[in-house]
Amino acid sequence: MKYASSLLLLGALAACNRAPEPQPTPTRVAATPLPSPTPSATTAAPDLSRYVGKYPFDLVAGTRFVDEPAVRAAVARVVPDAGVRDTVLSRDGTANPVAEWDGRILSWACEAHNCGPHNWAIAITPDGRDAAVCYYDADEPVSRWYPAGFRNPAPDGCPSGE
Repeated sequence: MKYASSLLLLGALAACNRAPEPQPTPTRVAATPLPSPTPSATTAAPDLSRYVGKYPFDLVAGTRFVDEPAVRAAVARVVPDAGVRDTVLSRDGTANPVAEWDGRILSWACEAHNCGPHNWAIAITPDGRDAAVCYYDADEPVSRWYPAGFRNPAPDGCPSGE
């Protein structure tokens, strides 16, 4: 038995002095570069002029003017009042067809059955980058423009494009 344990111990010690087995060298694979965005792959500025002649609540290519992301973002940038923003971007109300006005796309709408005393307009560049919003409530003496000073306030409401 002593002989067997000695032999086992010698075998274990011999294994400790053995050179390590060679490991395969990892190969490096060159990373495939990501393609750079092409003009068609980047988010192109919308052409809001496609809404001219349509009502702001009509679907054009699957989207309403008031739901257009560029319109919503532009209105959010210039109108700090959440109540005015919600009214201007809502689908409730009566509207005129979208029109071209002073180099901009103009969407005018009003409170149903109360258009004279309560109306609003979005005047936005065709690419959606720059907007101004008019809001008129007869309880105030004149219309308000966002941003302030975009146009002179009018005592009789917002421009309708007519």
